[in-house]
Amino acid sequence: MEGLLRRLSSDGSEAENALRVIAFFDKLVEAKGGIDELARSSARLMGAPAGFGMEFDTGAVAFDEFGRAVSPRPTSTAIVKNIDVDSTRVGTVWVDVPPDNHALGELVAERMALSAGVILNRSGSEIGASSSTALTQIMSEAATQNDRLAAARTLGFRADWTVRILLIRNPKTITEAARELSRWAERCGVKVTAPLLDNEKIMALVHDSGSDLSSQDCGNLGLVAFGARASIPDILHSLATARQALQLTSRTLGPLVIDYERLGPLAHISALTPDQAATTVMVQKLQFLAQSDLGRTELLAVDAFCRHRSLRLASAEMNLHHSSLSNRLKNAQRKLGIDLAEPEVLFQLSLSLQLYRVAAAG
Repeated sequence: MEGLLRRLSSDGSEAENALRVIAFFDKLVEAKGGIDELARSSARLMGAPAGFGMEFDTGAVAFDEFGRAVSPRPTSTAIVKNIDVDSTRVGTVWVDVPPDNHALGELVAERMALSAGVILNRSGSEIGASSSTALTQIMSEAATQNDRLAAARTLGFRADWTVRILLIRNPKTITEAARELSRWAERCGVKVTAPLLDNEKIMALVHDSGSDLSSQDCGNLGLVAFGARASIPDILHSLATARQALQLTSRTLGPLVIDYERLGPLAHISALTPDQAATTVMVQKLQFLAQSDLGRTELLAVDAFCRHRSLRLASAEMNLHHSSLSNRLKNAQRKLGIDLAEPEVLFQLSLSLQLYRVAAAG
């Protein structure tokens, strides 16, 4: 392999170079090289960055001409080729080609794609497993700082990046979550890892560039929470806070997406366990109210009114006439034994509704 690489770097005719490129990749496949070696060797061959990415961002690697890991996103000038396995597109490869070497770049990218297809077919899509393994290493409590940084680099995350954990509750499947995450990341212009199961939830690592990610449309991901911003060595803090924040999401009451750093004092409520939250008398009344279809409509009315403190704004949110909303509120007040005209009651009910969300997360 080294001999072929040296010969390809020397002067030769276009036909000779083509034969040497083909021989180079054939040798790599015969030697059972992996995807990492394929991308690294291609970069050295071209003297420019080269990389690989699976469909739906479930794994990506890239290296520069010195074999160092770089961002796995192809540049605007890169030649990109699709990888097909059994007539199905499974990913792409790319090489960043110098302007004076476009023909060789096309040949290298083409052979790189063919070789990647053979490797993936042989290995059972090892990159997806590799990506999951790297994220598992980052999130391991036993991992050292260097372990986390090394694993992050394999995922294309720089050591100096600020990151966040994104947690999803009630997703359909991990495959569908991977697709939705990829679409969301594309819309937001952020880097996200392949998803990983975390105690019946789905976890992903997100590069935080400072924008308000929680305000972006998360599509059909399910209930989503962003943990606190953290460095890669301190990522477990982001995971812990994401788990807390996720308890304050609700499919019934909303919100569907929440950001731990925007919780303020509610962070203390989110730190409670569902069992602790359910011991409150008013929470138990709210749970009883929610057992019927009519009761749930009244619960939604109470929640909207507590958040807006305005009959007009609450009715607009629920798309109801204010008289209809007023009737629901009257019924809810009678069942709960409260008077929403009293500021103290309104304040306590607002807290109880947050506790209700936490109790329902159990």
